[in-house]
Amino acid sequence: MLLPVERRHEILSLVQEKKGATCAELCERFGVSPGTVRNDLEALEKMGAIKRTHGGAVLPDFMLMRGKTMRFKEREVINAPVKNRIGAAAAKLVRPGESVFIDGSTSSFFVAKYLKDLENVTVVTNAERVVLELCKEDHIRIICTGGLLRKENLSYVGETAEKRIRDEFFTDKMFFSCYGISREFGIFDATESEAGIKQAMFTSTRKRVLLCDSTKFDKIGFPKLAEFKVVNTLVTDCAPAPKWQEFFQQNRIEVLVAE
Repeated sequence: MLLPVERRHEILSLVQEKKGATCAELCERFGVSPGTVRNDLEALEKMGAIKRTHGGAVLPDFMLMRGKTMRFKEREVINAPVKNRIGAAAAKLVRPGESVFIDGSTSSFFVAKYLKDLENVTVVTNAERVVLELCKEDHIRIICTGGLLRKENLSYVGETAEKRIRDEFFTDKMFFSCYGISREFGIFDATESEAGIKQAMFTSTRKRVLLCDSTKFDKIGFPKLAEFKVVNTLVTDCAPAPKWQEFFQQNRIEVLVAE
């Protein structure tokens, strides 16, 4: 018999695979009562993972539309003041002479803005916007991963970029963002291609810093990016709820709240 968290993870995987499922189908699949399935679906809906329907569940609209990703400029202005605060706080973790990965997220772009006063820093990134932001700084060394350009995000992705990250680089720190986080299920991203880049970076750095504003807590996306064991430090905009504070302590994750 599966534990509730395990069963809900399996239900979510099934709904994602088939774009939907009925209560009767889930009862038969997992050998549980309709009431248990309804409780599972209610819990998943509260996390934003599914949308309940009469007699079952389907994927929420954002997952059905995930091929129509907002362009970087559109995402850059969403919650910009908060992302700016998080970026400034995260950049303070970098020391002169260090090397860092910066992913293609808008949150990480704000980190790059605050690295300009540091001497002898090496930035490895798959983000064209980060390259353009730092290219005039003679004291910062910039390495672009190359790869297939995602035009809507101005970032490089794909097997070429992932292989180069794994084979050629090892950095002191990595800065990355996500679509959402769940204590039950882990960390989620918005696209498979960006997730692949971040997963490659996870294997080639000493310290991983997750940039996560408060709107991303208890939010599930697709695909799954990682378990929380990959995170060393989380930078956010306000103190997490007690349940999250306890979770981070249990997982030995340092939490920094941007001022």
